[in-house]
Amino acid sequence: MAHDQHDNPDGLEVRVSQDEDYRTCSDCGADCEPEPFTTDAGIRIGFVCLEHGVHTVVDPFEGSR
Repeated sequence: MAHDQHDNPDGLEVRVSQDEDYRTCSDCGADCEPEPFTTDAGIRIGFVCLEHGVHTVVDPFEGSR
């Protein structure tokens, strides 16, 4: 997945996906709702279609591990 990188005033790197397919339901094309949750490996964000359920799960800190 390609990202644009932005510097944040706090010195943190912010990466924004150039492609928003991760949040668009492949069944109906709806914009999926982000739902953060935690796992043993850290925080993840699930994108959930209200009609079809979980579409994608992303790790917002993938690049910093």
